[in-house]
Amino acid sequence: MKKRICAIVVAMLLAAVFSQAVAQRFSSRGWTYRDPETNWVDSIMQTLTLDQRIAQLMVVRVPLDMDDKQAKAFSEVMNGYGVGGVCFFVGTAERQAALTHRFQRDARVPLMVCIDGEWGLGMRLKDMYAFPRNARFGELSEDADSIVYRMGEEIGRQCREMGIHVNFAPVADINSNPNNPVIGTRSFGTDPERVARLAVMYALGQQSQGVMAVAKHFPGHGDTDKDSHLELPVINHSLAYIDTVDLHPFRRLFAAGVGGVMVAHLQVNAYDSLHPSTLSPTIVNGLLKGTMGFGGLVITDGMDMKGITNSYGGGRAELMAMLAGNDILLLPPDVREAIETIKTAAVQSDSVRRIIDYHCRRVLKAKYHYVRPYVNAAIHVPDERHTAVCNDIVTDLNLNIDRRIDSIVYKAIQQHAMPGCQIAVMHRGRLVVNRSYGHLTYDSLAAPVTSGTIYDLASLTKVCATTLAVMRLVDRGQVKLDDRLSRYLPYLKGTDKALITVRQALSHCAGLKAFDALWRVTAERDSIPLLVAASRLNADNSYCYSDFGFILLADMVERVSGQLLDEYVEEHFYAPMGLTSTFFTPLDEDVDSLLIAPTEVDSIRGLIRGTVHDPNAYAMGGIAGHAGLFSTAEEVALIMQMLLNGGELDGRRYLKEKTVETFTRRHFERQGNRRALGFDKQLFTPSPNAQVCPEASQASFGHTGFTGTMVWADPEYDLVYVFLSNRVYPSATPNRLAQLNVRTDIQSLLYNDIIK
Repeated sequence: MKKRICAIVVAMLLAAVFSQAVAQRFSSRGWTYRDPETNWVDSIMQTLTLDQRIAQLMVVRVPLDMDDKQAKAFSEVMNGYGVGGVCFFVGTAERQAALTHRFQRDARVPLMVCIDGEWGLGMRLKDMYAFPRNARFGELSEDADSIVYRMGEEIGRQCREMGIHVNFAPVADINSNPNNPVIGTRSFGTDPERVARLAVMYALGQQSQGVMAVAKHFPGHGDTDKDSHLELPVINHSLAYIDTVDLHPFRRLFAAGVGGVMVAHLQVNAYDSLHPSTLSPTIVNGLLKGTMGFGGLVITDGMDMKGITNSYGGGRAELMAMLAGNDILLLPPDVREAIETIKTAAVQSDSVRRIIDYHCRRVLKAKYHYVRPYVNAAIHVPDERHTAVCNDIVTDLNLNIDRRIDSIVYKAIQQHAMPGCQIAVMHRGRLVVNRSYGHLTYDSLAAPVTSGTIYDLASLTKVCATTLAVMRLVDRGQVKLDDRLSRYLPYLKGTDKALITVRQALSHCAGLKAFDALWRVTAERDSIPLLVAASRLNADNSYCYSDFGFILLADMVERVSGQLLDEYVEEHFYAPMGLTSTFFTPLDEDVDSLLIAPTEVDSIRGLIRGTVHDPNAYAMGGIAGHAGLFSTAEEVALIMQMLLNGGELDGRRYLKEKTVETFTRRHFERQGNRRALGFDKQLFTPSPNAQVCPEASQASFGHTGFTGTMVWADPEYDLVYVFLSNRVYPSATPNRLAQLNVRTDIQSLLYNDIIK
């Protein structure tokens, strides 16, 4: 009976074991436990030829712009080889989803689908969301690390829905060389501990969604001045420095369980002066796997990069990379050639054959965990719900940048550079910063500045009113840039200003004086342009910033259109855009003066509030081409966003794209004039203490204003920055706002934190 009971118990135990799909194998040593992962890997390995085992180590680049016939051919060829995976680099989400479905359907072994989406799928797919670059997140305080985790989590979620199993992120490099052409703002910053902390958050967030994170670029690409896409960078740091600085984030990521690591194409002389790190057994097998104990998937950087192909060809680099310890050979330039080279070595050496099997098993193990669970799942293009999540993350991120702006602004207020200000920032068409600071005056009981506070824009009038009006006239063929102003302004005929062209006046190279107190002579609006016509002309037509040219241009607008300047821009721009706080002479618009920031306390006019600060514009009744416009930061930002969009806003076209391009580029560059038509431009040699921060591109354009205002748009970064203040209260001198570099310091912060 005891034997029978024993037999029954054993049978029940065996049944329980097999019912849980746990396979076992009998050997001379007895029963050996075999887990489901090993079963799956073994079952795949048994079906693969030597060629296919080699091909499993390769992730290939998906060609650009394939039609369905080409995609079918590509899939057949890659499936014929038995490649391990594919990597997408450009396109739309819908197209990638369709291709992924096709490729997986055709593959004998599930493909590992990869993407290089460091700041989200939008880095590669033009219709997907792109987060700010890592440098922006690198400024977070430690208590805000969860924002980076949430970003990684959402990127992972979108990858999973798109059928992507591996995202080559996060970047774990230290941005320790300002001349680095390839890392820069892709890094979380210059501090190894901060980079480590945030890289871990990103990786954990992404992997929480079942998508492998890949730490890169091992052993550290931060301190290079060459781009490995073009040539092989050389690292000459000591072992101690590399261990303390460059390896610190990787060490933390390995401890946190990051699934993969990407090895960079670098010559790290302290470890191996003969081989690039990707091809170095000392660095991959020795340092990475041995000393640092990394057990995850090891992936080369792109094998088609010139840092490798300049010196290694014919499949030799792929063979060396595999022998050095890499599991995945990323983007081999010639798959067939690489397979043949590795196969030849395997035929000649059993040890090479064993190494191939070792790496193939590691790739399949990674697929068991990251590919197999999702390979039959439906592929979806992430919808607007994901966009909303991304926007929430960026909103929380911007709260951090708000605090950094706060510190600059509060310092300026404390030093009486201005009593208050508004700041509006649009990035990629979204309002990402909309902040108000201080009070309307230095009296602590004065009304606080709000988003509805209306400011005297001063010379921003030139670009937000007069230039817009001239652009539209040019757009409609009513005015030509090389027409003489005297064609439209008869009082210029017979004067030394008869030959001045519209283009010259817009570019401040018409020989006109910068300024004169015309208001002392007359308070008649129509008399001011006549006084400009009678004023002394400069000796030549070299660059001289002049209000006079814009007084004449506004008069031209009125004579050609038959409308006063304020009426023209209101009808054709402000009203259609829905701007309700942008106008000349706000008191005539029944605006409560308490909503308007006061400017100077003038010895003649007293406290100036609600009427234009500029005395010549005041003499013209507050409606002039060079000054007189009032608005809020948010509404000015919309005007500039329209220009950044090439003349379109919210589906309505206001100007032709070609017109915007013409007006926002330089026309007298050879004469040393940096200005565009109406708009100011970046200096030819950018300076930290100039009217615009050094980070602004040469394509950017904008203007500043005497009352303490500034607007700048940068098409290269899709950024609009507006700063409005009443720094002239109660006196225009001294100009502490300029002395403290407040506007450009904030702008510089935006470039380094929001964009990069």
